[in-house]
Amino acid sequence: MIYGLLAALGWGISDLLASIVTRRLGSHRTVVVAQVAGFVALVVVAVVLRPSWGIAIHDVLILLGGGLFAGVAYLALYRGLQLGPIALVSPIASSFAVITILLSVLALGERLKGGEWVGIVCTILGVVLASTDLRRLEKAVLAHRRGIPFALAAMAGFGVAAFATGSLAKTYGWLPPILVSRSGSLVLIAAASVALSRRLDPDRPAPARPWAWIALAVVVGVADVAGIGFYSRGSELGYISIVAAAASTFTLLPVAGGIALFGERPSPNQAAGVALVVLGLVILGLSS
Repeated sequence: MIYGLLAALGWGISDLLASIVTRRLGSHRTVVVAQVAGFVALVVVAVVLRPSWGIAIHDVLILLGGGLFAGVAYLALYRGLQLGPIALVSPIASSFAVITILLSVLALGERLKGGEWVGIVCTILGVVLASTDLRRLEKAVLAHRRGIPFALAAMAGFGVAAFATGSLAKTYGWLPPILVSRSGSLVLIAAASVALSRRLDPDRPAPARPWAWIALAVVVGVADVAGIGFYSRGSELGYISIVAAAASTFTLLPVAGGIALFGERPSPNQAAGVALVVLGLVILGLSS
């Protein structure tokens, strides 16, 4: 569970910064810079750690397929964050854990105890409540409904990709599956970016101090792969379903950022959601 929370920290930082950068660089430029930066960071880690390889060809194909799902998810997420708002897009995307958990139980036969199920349900429900002000939800949906399909696509893509990476981390260790999967994501994103650049960001003017925004996009990518690394390591050591549930709390960081940086006041349902997340994590910790 600790690795899941560390994954949430990395993904939360990545999402928070991505929601800012996409509005300056555009979604496709941000995702390309972030993906390349993340892949380079993984290569550097691999050179330093020198993990053992020897992944079976059928597992390579599974990981590449998971990488393609992840590539679609990244494109969808960054486009959704560009269309906004993060308080609507991020909670939907964080529900990827539901898909990952179902696949882990059905395909891998992970047997969760009653307390673990209660903790998982409390955590995911709490994340959704804490990330969205229900009083403004209807207005946000009407004003930003174009971002919802992209958030749903990101949820599905990340759910499948997280399962593929987590399940094979148990066999090959945490790092090799990420590198293979990330290779598939990078190829898809690069191809899609070239094909869709004019449609996604038509005639977008260059922002002031573009190198500063590019540097921030690099941080987005590095924070993202750090989260993936922690998630994969946690999946290698324990149940994927528990790690995924803990990692889904990443969307709380943007909410906390809004409160700390902009003086936003959480709604009653958001406060209740945070309490439910804490309760769910405590139950998971005691039940595990």
